[in-house]
Amino acid sequence: MLKRIAVNAITMTLALAWNAPAQALPLPLLPHIPFYETDTMSPSTHPEPLLGEPERGTHPDATYVFNGQSHTVGEFLDRSSTRGFLVLRDNRILDERYFGGYSADSRFNSWSVGKSITAAAVGIAISEGKIASVEDPVTEYVPELAASGYDGVRIRDVLHMASGIAYDESTNTDPTKGSTNTMIRMVAGISLPDQSRAMARERPAGTQWNYASMDSFVLGWIVSKVTGVPLSSYVRDRIWGPAGMASQALVGHDYADNTVGFCCYHATVRDFARFGLLYLHGGEVGGRQVVPREWIDESTHSAEPYLQPHQLIPARPNASENAFGYGYQWWLGDGDRGDYAAVGFLGQFIYVSPKDGIVIVKTSEDLNSTDHMAEALQAFRALADAAR
Repeated sequence: MLKRIAVNAITMTLALAWNAPAQALPLPLLPHIPFYETDTMSPSTHPEPLLGEPERGTHPDATYVFNGQSHTVGEFLDRSSTRGFLVLRDNRILDERYFGGYSADSRFNSWSVGKSITAAAVGIAISEGKIASVEDPVTEYVPELAASGYDGVRIRDVLHMASGIAYDESTNTDPTKGSTNTMIRMVAGISLPDQSRAMARERPAGTQWNYASMDSFVLGWIVSKVTGVPLSSYVRDRIWGPAGMASQALVGHDYADNTVGFCCYHATVRDFARFGLLYLHGGEVGGRQVVPREWIDESTHSAEPYLQPHQLIPARPNASENAFGYGYQWWLGDGDRGDYAAVGFLGQFIYVSPKDGIVIVKTSEDLNSTDHMAEALQAFRALADAAR
């Protein structure tokens, strides 16, 4: 019964979304309500403090130019169906607001922001000696993939979304493609390991960026195999508690108890911000190294030409994604600013600017989120500049 309800919910949401106005979703709560089974991650016994409260009714704003036109951040937040918004300078709150009935206690779906959390778990597993190197093939740790398109593919290439598998995630509204198809099949009872084993190779690994949520599931599967616990349990014990998260979170899994990994971490805006702070502070919280500093540096830099800003999708030079490069499941800002972001479907963001000491979280219900990716980068940078 639960499977049928979940499939019907996805199908109805997609059908309505195709006919919905661009500015808002027709069913505003569905994007952030789990339509799959979940595990629970308990909060830390020592939450990382976020200091200060913005004066009621006052919100910092900034102006930026995008595609030759001037905009304000406030206008962009409205146009992109923002539901939660938080700006931190280090641990101090500069701005916090919620829209559409949400609040600081609301849990939001990470969508693909969760890929960056899963990648952090990979880095921790390497530091613990459970994974020897990103140069190892995934099949060394998950031999079940030996007959699939992942056979012999390096973990590094999977982290870079360059596994070479045939996976078309160029649209989220076609139920036969990409992560939409993966999720529909998952809630219909086809496990994520079974789906990953069916992946075929389309091109040599390590030669071309191709966004594929299945790559992120495989990363989480590796972590689960080498640690002997579900990915959600490992994230709870190695990240959620040690990083000082203040609220309970939910993590989606399939009907065989495999953590989704490429999405579906349900948490508050403040706890997503604490994850951003973890990276801003070099992986350290309260004097404890939670994520290795070397891993954070590797994750947020790439040397490969095809991973550089304006090179991700060479066939579509005007694609919004091309404003970024790509690291280990993080989107890298262009230019020499050194900023980066975790980005999710429908406009979820954790933006980090180490140069400015700024973390910005934006949760949304934005049907034009892909088109807004490049503009969001400029809006966040404008706020970072204004906060100096």
